[in-house]
Amino acid sequence: MNWEAVGAIAELTGVIGIFVSLIYLAVQIRQNTQQSSLNVEANQLAAFERNIDSANRIRELLVLHPELAELLSRGYKSYKGLEAIEQFRFGLLLRNIFAATQGAYIRQLALKHAPDEFAGPAHIVDEILTNRGAREWLEDNEPDWRPTFRAFVDERLEAIKRNASGPPE
Repeated sequence: MNWEAVGAIAELTGVIGIFVSLIYLAVQIRQNTQQSSLNVEANQLAAFERNIDSANRIRELLVLHPELAELLSRGYKSYKGLEAIEQFRFGLLLRNIFAATQGAYIRQLALKHAPDEFAGPAHIVDEILTNRGAREWLEDNEPDWRPTFRAFVDERLEAIKRNASGPPE
């Protein structure tokens, strides 16, 4: 065998090795992409379940403690009409409700990266903000919300005020 033949065989072997490496790499990338897709789906499901759990805990609290449900109802009508201790407890209830809603909002942003995706469940925030007592509480308190959620609530509040004072949106 001459050296040219050996060189040609070596080149052919190198080309085959590169080709096999590229096929292996393509298979690995495909598997990684599929696994990443499954991880995203699992994270979305976990976030959805977390949102449901948060809402269920608040509803359970109100069902198991009717006096809290009654306080929430009275507070929604007028925060300023409550006694000091009732204002404190009403504020804690609102903080819990808003915290659960903020968690859902932030999880949605983290998974979808699109604030508009939260527009459907915005009715939860709207239901709270349509109550005079909740608006009074917000005027007197500065909740420690993330800036994106604060902007979202402020936007919803402005829309409610516009609807109350003018033609519907």
